[in-house]
Amino acid sequence: MKVVVLGASGMIGRHLVGELAAKEVDTVAAQRSSGVDAYSGSGLEAAFAGADAVVDATNVTTTRAKVALDFFGTVAANVSAAARSAGVSRVVCLSIINAANPEVNAKFGYYQGKGEQEKVYRERLDAETLTVVRSAQWYELAGQMIERTRFGPVAVVPHMLSRPLAAADAARVLADAVTAPTAGDVEVAGPAEMDMVDVAKSYARHEGNPRWVMGVNIGGSAMRSGGLLPHGDYETASTTFGDWLEHQTTDGARR
Repeated sequence: MKVVVLGASGMIGRHLVGELAAKEVDTVAAQRSSGVDAYSGSGLEAAFAGADAVVDATNVTTTRAKVALDFFGTVAANVSAAARSAGVSRVVCLSIINAANPEVNAKFGYYQGKGEQEKVYRERLDAETLTVVRSAQWYELAGQMIERTRFGPVAVVPHMLSRPLAAADAARVLADAVTAPTAGDVEVAGPAEMDMVDVAKSYARHEGNPRWVMGVNIGGSAMRSGGLLPHGDYETASTTFGDWLEHQTTDGARR
């Protein structure tokens, strides 16, 4: 089996490449450094030649709806066209639990982009080809948010009630979906409900900085009142936040 991973240099992409290698899957890490640009479409058809499956784990760092909608929608259209042209039988899109729900994404541009991504894939690929893997927020998101919103000894993090999980656990479920005999959407979430502010505060204490993490309300109320929680069948990741945190070094890497 040959699998092309788009966004292979990202956090989930790196984990996924390792998981697929452990399954002895022939994996192609497709990224800009290897001449593949999913946003422009450059190099996609050549990268997809002979592939059995393609994984879209691309990402853009933005909170602006215009940017997110354009990026995720354009990538989904380009990947769909190239996959059809190359005869790829499985396309797996990594998304976020309930990000496509208007009540959840109405005031959060990044999630609107993820909703657009799912919409474009569903319009352009049939159900036998497309699998959408929706993950809850990763524990690692707390550290990323702290770095982006830190002002000296203070960082601000949005209240987000979800069932967070380790990115490595999400990657294992993603790898299983890629190698499953049939297509079918999957959701994965962590073992406990947590507010991302509490995750960030614990992470900051472990790291020794910043001194204060303040919670703020960003986006609609659904993000704070259960809109990000899975409501149907989902896989439960096994790594607790405490276990994950214990294995982090002070630079955020795993011991």
